[in-house]
Amino acid sequence: MLAEFEIGTRKVWATFLRDARLMMSYRVAFFLGWFAIVASVVGLWFVSKLVPESAVFGNGRMATYFNYAVVNVAFVTLQSTALLCFENSIRNEQVYGTFEAVLATPTSVSLVVLAASAWAFTFALIQVALYLSVAMLLGLDLHHVNLASLAIFLILSITATVPIGIIGAAVVVRFKQTAPTQSIFGRASTVLAGVLFPVSLLPFWLQGVSWMLPLTHALAGIRGAFDGLSLQALSSDAIWLSAATLVLLPCSLYAFRAAVVRAKADGTLGQY
Repeated sequence: MLAEFEIGTRKVWATFLRDARLMMSYRVAFFLGWFAIVASVVGLWFVSKLVPESAVFGNGRMATYFNYAVVNVAFVTLQSTALLCFENSIRNEQVYGTFEAVLATPTSVSLVVLAASAWAFTFALIQVALYLSVAMLLGLDLHHVNLASLAIFLILSITATVPIGIIGAAVVVRFKQTAPTQSIFGRASTVLAGVLFPVSLLPFWLQGVSWMLPLTHALAGIRGAFDGLSLQALSSDAIWLSAATLVLLPCSLYAFRAAVVRAKADGTLGQY
């Protein structure tokens, strides 16, 4: 058992290093990404000058629009990563001609999925750190952060969104086309999950749609953690995300395994 764990760890690490080197080999795009983050934070800072402080931005405590929006935009990076990293990784493996070779080795499907996300989430967390660092220079208030609540919601926000990304990867394996997960969940969530404005401003029926999105609860919990709220005060969002993880994660892994089995049976595993 220990030997299998060590081998699995080495495979994940090897994939991590490969993906990191591949991304950093495109130097212009790599560095432009950092510039885009700085520009995004500065843009939100200027917009916030047009919006007065309000309790709606701070869970009942007066807060600026800048504090509200920059935290949301920073942590949306994690959701985008969870939605896209799996299908992008599988698609790249198909194009490079390595997907069939990887699955021909004694490597479990779950390990392939884990390895595909290792570098992507590490990079996303670095991006979040840059968002917050630049925002602190422009006045982001971090004095009230509840670190325990923040840690829990970071984990839950990833685990509740990852299944959607894995299902997208299953679509890539089965149909050899990228899934519309970013269009359906990514862009819709940006509008409906309270990223740039509070959910309470939405029409009542759209608030119901918003409640069904993982990002809505993830951002509510993360903002609450930044406002100093305890996990008990944020329990409803934590329970929603936990339930979504328990239901969706096994289903998504099953769907991915089924797609791989079907592609092997059809002889299309190496096609794209």
